Amino acid sequence: MKTNLASLMDYYYDSMYPSLKVLEEKRLRTLFTLKKAALILCGIAVLLFLFLSQNAFFKPLHAALISAILAFLAFMFVYRHESAGYGMLFKDQVIEKIIHFLDPSLSYDKNNSVSEHEYQQSELFLESYDRFSGNDLIYGKIEGVDVRFCDLHVEKKIRTKNGQEEWSDIFKGLFFRADFNKNFHSKVVILPDIAERNLGVLGSWIQGMNIQRGELIKLDHMEFEKFFVVYGSDQIESRYILSHTLMEHIVQFRKKIDKPLYLSFIDSQLFLALHYNKPLFEPILSRSLLEFDYIKDYFELLVMITSIVTEFKLNEKLWSKR
Repeated sequence: MKTNLASLMDYYYDSMYPSLKVLEEKRLRTLFTLKKAALILCGIAVLLFLFLSQNAFFKPLHAALISAILAFLAFMFVYRHESAGYGMLFKDQVIEKIIHFLDPSLSYDKNNSVSEHEYQQSELFLESYDRFSGNDLIYGKIEGVDVRFCDLHVEKKIRTKNGQEEWSDIFKGLFFRADFNKNFHSKVVILPDIAERNLGVLGSWIQGMNIQRGELIKLDHMEFEKFFVVYGSDQIESRYILSHTLMEHIVQFRKKIDKPLYLSFIDSQLFLALHYNKPLFEPILSRSLLEFDYIKDYFELLVMITSIVTEFKLNEKLWSKR
């Protein structure tokens, strides 16, 4: 696996740059169309406001809100239409090529995701959901370890106090599954420790009352306990899975990413989830493709994800699976 930035720069200019110049023209045309649409819609919104405000039925504030909302909805329709085509080309010309450079054995399907079965099997998020969507599935073997990961969005429908229905995120971000070398039959779920960190002893008591998660597992790694709360179906096997070395690797990874980290070990597999507020592999229209730093950002994100295999030593076959 290639993780060297100097090699990426050579690859960028030798193999990517010619096609990116063509795609850059598409980006600029898309931006021009969006700017023109924004100006036209602003003009229409002003005219609509003037028309509505002449009507005694509409107060000036209501007229302004209606005009602004209609203009915004129209612009979002244009934006989605114009940016969709560019986004697909971007993934073909940028994301897929970076993946191929990083590890030619990995496969990429921009229209697919992990399955609902994999998500449910992880037991990382137990809430019932109403909408499951994802894309940018990357799969294959890294250092001989089977992996599958994607950008995932899971939502539930909620009813607000005024009776309206809204969509609420259960999970949005990176979802990762990998084969684990230890053979085990119990379940271990590792969640961010929010309760104990904020509430101290009371938080620890609340964690112990989470019957839905199983038995609370207390471990002899103080820094690990500071970041995480662990639930398992078997105290002894949970400690067999979470060796001191593995806990240390998880802590170091958590520090490096500086994000809440969710992990589970189920059916001899590792599941990992990281919340992100924005799509992982979508293009940023305002940034030029001819800037190497822009491409580097996606490369470093993919290196971080694929490094999970080596960070957690999943590639070291220390335990034979029976």
